[in-house]
Amino acid sequence: MNLLSLAVSLMLPFTDPIYEVAVEQDVPYATAMGYWSHAPVGDKKATGKLLLHSGTPKLLTLEMDIYTPEGDSTEKRPLLLMMHGGSFFIGHKKEPGQAGWCRYFASLGYVAVSIDYRLGYHARKSEFREAENRALEDADAALDFLLRREDLRIDPDRIFVAGTSAGAITALNLAFRLYGDKPMDEVKPLRDKDFRIRAVANLWGAVHDISVVENASVAILSFQSEKDPMVPYDYGYPMGTAGRLLSDPMYGTHAIYEKAVSIGLRAEHHPCPEARHRLHLDDQMKETPRFYEIRDAMVKFFAEEME
Repeated sequence: MNLLSLAVSLMLPFTDPIYEVAVEQDVPYATAMGYWSHAPVGDKKATGKLLLHSGTPKLLTLEMDIYTPEGDSTEKRPLLLMMHGGSFFIGHKKEPGQAGWCRYFASLGYVAVSIDYRLGYHARKSEFREAENRALEDADAALDFLLRREDLRIDPDRIFVAGTSAGAITALNLAFRLYGDKPMDEVKPLRDKDFRIRAVANLWGAVHDISVVENASVAILSFQSEKDPMVPYDYGYPMGTAGRLLSDPMYGTHAIYEKAVSIGLRAEHHPCPEARHRLHLDDQMKETPRFYEIRDAMVKFFAEEME
């Protein structure tokens, strides 16, 4: 890092890509009973095989990829914890969206982490909610593991969480349901360390109970298509017609934004006109212009929560 880059970093911390990035891949962070923890996106044949095996849970080793800045002298680094989407059925931590965002945030000086979590469920409502709870438990276990890794120099007072679709549902639950003042449902925290989640990037996610937004003072950045075919923009069933069989109605990004503003939380909402669910990647899993727009919005929004 040259002197000019160092000067820029000191003036605008965690907003300029000034570091080379090291990646610690496939780091085990927990074991848990489940169906599977990663699955390819867009491979219908592989997804069909998963359906045949959804009734046989086994002990899984859950893994994460950890992206860190090389050569930084920061005493305490902010953490970005990212969760992929995929309806709690498919997806993996190495998807170009999550991996690309993590690499970029590490170049800013963050510890940025993309996790795998337990996937799969039977086609009934109780199972879908259990899948949500399993993902939440796993995200909590990942955060606990990272906070115990002293070599990562994570600042427990500057934690940011983000996710797309099912990952955004998990990020919202992590930020609001798990650590608020109200009691949780069946999910119990694993942690004995103090920490603070400063902000959540809700990328076309939703919540079942809009009142959870009152649980903690967490800023919310949201992106979603107003014509999203998979997750309600305001209020409704996720996953189209099939959602009525799998899920209760949910509140989408617009409803979450309105609730946050009404109770005085800092919130920023970006409605998008394209009739797509996944905005950051195209059908070939390549980055779209939205990938960079969302990335830059997260950088700015999170930086403003650093104080």
